[in-house]
Amino acid sequence: MTLARISSLVLLSVALAPWSNPAHAAASDWVGDRHVAVRLIAAADSVGAGSTLQAGLEFRFAKGWHGYWRTPGDAGVAPMLDWTGSENIAREEVAWPAPSRSVSEDLQTVVYDHDVVLPLTLSLRQPGAAARIHLSVLHGGCSEICVPYQADLSLALPAGSGAASPEAALIDAARKTVPGTPASAGIEVTGAHVAGTATGPALLVDLRSHDKPFAKPDLFVEGTGDGIPAAPTVELEAGGQNAHLTVRLPPLPPGDRPLTVTLTDQDRAAEFVVIAQ
Repeated sequence: MTLARISSLVLLSVALAPWSNPAHAAASDWVGDRHVAVRLIAAADSVGAGSTLQAGLEFRFAKGWHGYWRTPGDAGVAPMLDWTGSENIAREEVAWPAPSRSVSEDLQTVVYDHDVVLPLTLSLRQPGAAARIHLSVLHGGCSEICVPYQADLSLALPAGSGAASPEAALIDAARKTVPGTPASAGIEVTGAHVAGTATGPALLVDLRSHDKPFAKPDLFVEGTGDGIPAAPTVELEAGGQNAHLTVRLPPLPPGDRPLTVTLTDQDRAAEFVVIAQ
């Protein structure tokens, strides 16, 4: 959890060194310790004729440890990425696999409590030319204590055929866990709006599953300010095929405001936007 907010946790600064596992053309060394480590991987061991590279930032967490999503919640450190030093990289896009919710006392945090790969799409300045990916990562790992981690990762990819690397399947599998549209998850959003008063608003979402029944749906709502609202109250109907979810929101500023909503339900995930009016 985040460093300044959790007085009960001991914060440790760690000087990180690469693990002994040797890197190969499409993977950097692991950097970290026995609790948390990270490496950079690529879906090909060379740059082919395309205009983009598919890569991934892979985190490993020991049992009982976790890291954080792009919006960590009431406490936590989302990974901060610095691409300075990269060569032939014009633009970087990070995808975020579906997270899980962690509740400690009155704190809501959004975490990865298992090994996770953040898929990366890297646009090239010169398609077909060699590239160097350099990434400085500041991130947090937490268990009974919270530790700030920093890692410098590099991959040099020569021009070549762009043939798939051993890590290609890992990156592809991670992309399948990134929330897509509700329709792609077999879910229909039949209603979504903000109700209540300006000082006590609530997000009301009605869902219908065209696939299996809902089991334990959760909503992660971004755009309400700092933190993440608590888990929704859930009412299931029609044998679990329909779900009505209510999320209590903090006071919202006046005017239209987009709320990004990430829905998770076991192995399904989707993302959609609701305009708070």
